[in-house]
Amino acid sequence: MLAVARALAPALALALVWPGLAHALPLYAARSGRTCDNCHSSPTGWFDPPQVARRKCSLSCVACHVDPNGGGLRTVSGAYYGASTLPIWNAHERPWDDRRRGGLDSWRLDPDAPMAESQPAPSEAAPSQPAQPPAMADRALDPRGPGAPPADRGLLAFGRPFGEPAEMAWLNGRYDDLNADPLLLFGGDARFAFWSGGPLFFPMQADAYAAVHPMEHLTLAATVGARGRARSATFDAQRDGQGRLAVRDLWLMTHEWPLLSHLRVGRFLPAYGTRIADHTAYIRRAFGMSQEDPANRVIGAEIGFAANYPYVTASAFVPSTLDASNPLEPGEGKGAALSAGWRDLGWSVGGSLMARRRPLSTGGDTTDASLQWSFNPWFYSAPLPLTLLGEVDVGWYERPHSGTSAAQVAWYHQLAWTALNGVVARLRYDVWDPDVDVVDDDIHRPGVGLDLTIVPGLTLGTDARVGLPAGGQASADLFIQLHGWL
Repeated sequence: MLAVARALAPALALALVWPGLAHALPLYAARSGRTCDNCHSSPTGWFDPPQVARRKCSLSCVACHVDPNGGGLRTVSGAYYGASTLPIWNAHERPWDDRRRGGLDSWRLDPDAPMAESQPAPSEAAPSQPAQPPAMADRALDPRGPGAPPADRGLLAFGRPFGEPAEMAWLNGRYDDLNADPLLLFGGDARFAFWSGGPLFFPMQADAYAAVHPMEHLTLAATVGARGRARSATFDAQRDGQGRLAVRDLWLMTHEWPLLSHLRVGRFLPAYGTRIADHTAYIRRAFGMSQEDPANRVIGAEIGFAANYPYVTASAFVPSTLDASNPLEPGEGKGAALSAGWRDLGWSVGGSLMARRRPLSTGGDTTDASLQWSFNPWFYSAPLPLTLLGEVDVGWYERPHSGTSAAQVAWYHQLAWTALNGVVARLRYDVWDPDVDVVDDDIHRPGVGLDLTIVPGLTLGTDARVGLPAGGQASADLFIQLHGWL
């Protein structure tokens, strides 16, 4: 047991004190089903045909991100969502239901920005069928037709892919004046943080994204980022001399097929569990799914779909090496992952399985299972802008040094209250038992948070939480981060 305790001590200490990020991005998916114009400019979603196989609407990650599993480079719908639904000020085309809620919009940072209040109001006679904005009928729907709208408002998109537009490609006019189906797409995330429990001020993230879409059904995407804090001193030694930048993701994908299906090959993070932005959460780091550790990336093939409302993603892979100069060099071992579930307008439920077979020196054999869920009372009642997210994970792994089998359990709970447009308050409770055979080694971590999306592309997040290790001393910390994104 002493060897186990020594092996787990760095992970336990880091999990207790290292701060989490402000958002749980699946919150956006869980609460977006309440109104269609969260994600595109038609409040009735009239662009989408009734046939399920041909619908472009989805509450899965693919609706807002180029990566079908979420995170990183944002698509046109993600950029539209970030400019319209998320911010306190300077929102462009605020969703109709949100304009009725009130907020801080009356004082605008940019008086020349379009006023959301200038849009037509929903029909009072039939509130469930809002009046169609007059301008919608005049907007071009062919991304290659004359007068196609230019890239604008935080979306670094240029050109158009060759060939005829695919039926499942995003359409110009569906997202106001954004370039919906670009040839080149760029983006980035940068975070600067204050943490009371460590270095007071420090850079936290610097990632740049790029995607090339030369023709319909084909996209090549890459992510390059500055190296963050390593998971251990051993890993620090292994990366010496490799520079401060690393290729995180590099893959080729065929997509825009019916049911929003895709197939991709390359280097990526497998689909497993709830992809929250807190990379240090027990449900992520303890199960080898944290974003910042390059050892969690894999090289393989993935297939999936994200229709209204079911989704399935399956992958087979080999581990990637830690060599930043060759991101596609395979490591030793093999694995597979499967995620499936149902994301409805007001609720979701899903499950994930993942198995990895590796040498003990690179993580050993692991088998993990996850159950995720969400519930959004806001969809059913406008006066209840609450959203609940949760997950439970069970995993089996090989203990370091001895190689004997051990089991771990982790829980994640979050209740979010969208108090005003752009103002989200959160309650959170995490639990982790790193070895069920060891008595009094579990950790409880309650916390509160507040997220302010000030203007499109700029978020200020604050988290305060308490670590409560069984049989140990409680610790508290305050974490504040400024997140810029485009």
